Amino acid sequence: MKTKSILLAMTAMLVIGLSSCKSGQQTSLPPCIGKPGEVLIIMAEDLYKGAVGDTLLGILTQEEPALPQSGMEGAEPMFNVLHLPPSALNNTVRPARNLMIIDVGSQIAKPQIKVLKNYWADEQILIWLYSPDRDQLLTLINENSQLILNVLRDGEVDRQVAYNRKYQNSALTEEILRNHDIQVNFPKGFEAKVDTGNFAWVQYDPTEGTQGVFLWTYPYTSEKQLELPDLQSFTDQFLKPRVPGPSGPGKGSYMRIVPDIKVITRTFTINGNFVREMRGLWEVKVDYMGGPFISWTMVDEKRNRIVTGFGFVYAPKIGKRNPIRKVESLLKTIDFPDQVKPKNN
Repeated sequence: MKTKSILLAMTAMLVIGLSSCKSGQQTSLPPCIGKPGEVLIIMAEDLYKGAVGDTLLGILTQEEPALPQSGMEGAEPMFNVLHLPPSALNNTVRPARNLMIIDVGSQIAKPQIKVLKNYWADEQILIWLYSPDRDQLLTLINENSQLILNVLRDGEVDRQVAYNRKYQNSALTEEILRNHDIQVNFPKGFEAKVDTGNFAWVQYDPTEGTQGVFLWTYPYTSEKQLELPDLQSFTDQFLKPRVPGPSGPGKGSYMRIVPDIKVITRTFTINGNFVREMRGLWEVKVDYMGGPFISWTMVDEKRNRIVTGFGFVYAPKIGKRNPIRKVESLLKTIDFPDQVKPKNN
């Protein structure tokens, strides 16, 4: 069967290429292609139109969390899925930014999933699933659904992190580092709107909307500062006098977390720093403005302080999934210098 022979050839290529990909011998890869958030699935037509395809689509197109339309009509999917049969896998298609290859055949000894990066293109993620039969493939997909989502979503954010560092606004990066002892790689286009004391407001205003980050610090006194609802309440209190709405603070116009929508939270460690993440929606009281936010509150142990990066998006006419991922990529570059500055007397 033609499809099976193509997939067998693919298998050989991937197994042979795995070591060279990891060893860094490929030095002239083309750039990956495709739009942010796109996933291209290479799979036989009968698989795609059956339970396997339905399961994968259900995983990949579930709602991106903590966006304005979540739970309603018009909610944005985590990924936009494209499908092609194995016969279409050629040099034009291979550099796809997010590529999934599904292979089923009795010649395969056992179901497996492999994640390969920078395989046919720079910054590409290739997820390869293969199985002796459909039933085992379905089990493989269901057991690794979160892994698949994490790999693809982290890949989108990490591509933007690389862009931020390559095209950073060096003057702004140095200014934030000098004034706040915080390392953040803001790309060109971002500018400081406010930089006073322990608070900085950095923003980018393309024609389709706004992407911004607030940075603030305060002394670390207790682990309770990092727990909900204390952290959410403190965030609102901190933003109220510092981020007024268009009508001004005199009319009670200020930014806050939308109070009646649950904040999604998790904790993790990055660059050796503990992080409490919050995701949700922000609004401007009195004025009709709002959008998604993501905040990372971190412990800078060397300086015995808490550092919060609060990223937000205001883009009423376009989707928010990709812009909020760009903001998240800024938070992912936050770090603290090793050397602690002496305090001024």
